[in-house]
Amino acid sequence: MHNTALLVSRTSRTSRTTLAVRLALAAALIPAWAWACAQATAHDHAAHGAQSAETAPAAASQDLSEGEVTRWDARTSKVTLRHGELKNLGMPPMTMVFQLRVAAPEPALKAGDKVRFRAEQDQGAFVVTQLEVLR
Repeated sequence: MHNTALLVSRTSRTSRTTLAVRLALAAALIPAWAWACAQATAHDHAAHGAQSAETAPAAASQDLSEGEVTRWDARTSKVTLRHGELKNLGMPPMTMVFQLRVAAPEPALKAGDKVRFRAEQDQGAFVVTQLEVLR
């Protein structure tokens, strides 16, 4: 009987310690989480402001990233691009496959074509929503 009481006492102490550690961790993380949410909200709401006719084209051109076509599959509308930083996605330079969500330019894309493009993430897939071939 004495051993059982000791076991329950140790288990209760361990549970209380674990709970205290979890509460302390949550208390430490909540301010960081709240700050991140506030920053995301502020950023999202900043886009609601009207742009002047002078700043709209400049902003649109800054949204485009530069890259080079390494492969184009017209059948699946997938393009492989070696690209610089994708600022809107927070992505470093790399080579990757994108689904083309805009009409393919004429003449058809070919390896080596330099392009400016806008990429977005849509349900886990990366898609090109705007594409300009630099010829």
